[in-house]
Amino acid sequence: MVLVGVLLAEPGDLGEWLADAAAFDAAGADALWVDFGPEPALDELALVAALAVVTFRARLVVALPDIPARTRDTIARLSQGRFTEPGEEVWERVPPPEGRESFRQTRAAAAERGVTGVVVAAGPRLLDILRNPDDPGERLDLQIAQG
Repeated sequence: MVLVGVLLAEPGDLGEWLADAAAFDAAGADALWVDFGPEPALDELALVAALAVVTFRARLVVALPDIPARTRDTIARLSQGRFTEPGEEVWERVPPPEGRESFRQTRAAAAERGVTGVVVAAGPRLLDILRNPDDPGERLDLQIAQG
């Protein structure tokens, strides 16, 4: 099955953004992508360095030209080698999943095309799917919590 990359939007509240990234990491995301577009308000590399401290397993991916070697090496050390730039692998951006089955189908179709991984915008539905991939969809724990 193809890998799952989570595309993190440019943060408003930095604490919430870091907590969300840590939640996706703990839920099993294979990569956390930082790409804020052509004119971001915040420094993407500084935020990737922060991600390196609050996550432990997911790759940290940023696609920026001309990253200074010293910066790249520093973030690589902070992340214990998880920092990377898109390279030989083929990642494909896909729309957010409508549900578990549609996400399985999206990943299977990507695998058939030889894609390494899919990149999906962060959102609560994706987080739920990553945390509970085999849940039939009833989510009784949520029903109990809501009464």
